[in-house]
Amino acid sequence: MPKLPLFLQNGIPVAALPPDDAIRDGLLETMRCQGGALPLWPLHRERLMRSGSVGEGELEVIGLHLQRFVASASPAAARVRLRIGRQQGQRYWDVALGALGQGPGSQRGVRLFPCRERLPLVESANPGCKSLLRAGYNRAGEELPPGADDGLILDVEGRVIESLRCNLLVLLDGRWVTPYLGRCGVRGVMRDWLGRRIPLEEVDIGLSRLEDAQELALCNSVRGVLPVRELIGHRQWLPGGEIRRLQRLIAKELW
Repeated sequence: MPKLPLFLQNGIPVAALPPDDAIRDGLLETMRCQGGALPLWPLHRERLMRSGSVGEGELEVIGLHLQRFVASASPAAARVRLRIGRQQGQRYWDVALGALGQGPGSQRGVRLFPCRERLPLVESANPGCKSLLRAGYNRAGEELPPGADDGLILDVEGRVIESLRCNLLVLLDGRWVTPYLGRCGVRGVMRDWLGRRIPLEEVDIGLSRLEDAQELALCNSVRGVLPVRELIGHRQWLPGGEIRRLQRLIAKELW
């Protein structure tokens, strides 16, 4: 088995990849490779198509390269980072395959810090895609105090949107809800996957309402579902049975 990390540029193995700011109009998909496959690739592909900047034919080519790449080079679990954009005026894509590693808060639960940085509202319908332009998220990340695992991001009007790396799942009055992302934010692939299997309603949520949650969790396509054990400065939670049910569902159907 080749040693990680491994890199692929426009379908060709390379020794290194350029930084994010070298790619114009760039989109990012971060995926989990499990057992030599990408279980959530169809949903990642759907999100890229929503951007309106990636064609079906281009994604067909990328998908074929991805399948061969991860099947021949991946361990039991790995993290895959796909970027698509333009470089030097030409269409460009690359893939980085690295070790999955231990995610922040994955064992003990996440300590979530409410950031002062706010997300601007989009002027048209929000496709929920993940851009390589991450300046606002980077500024929010710089706010994290020692011991915080992730940052909570609100929009400019004070609605809870997401964390720096994940979508939110909020158990309120015995039902799962998730922040409405029609104005801004990244519509995560794991969030969509769960929404096709459990009742999951999109609603506007303020920070004070978040404190009423019976259980609070984060989700993304690499880590699955992670319990939040503390919203720093607001409230703490114990691990809950409903979060464990979601984790078992993912383990049964995905990895």
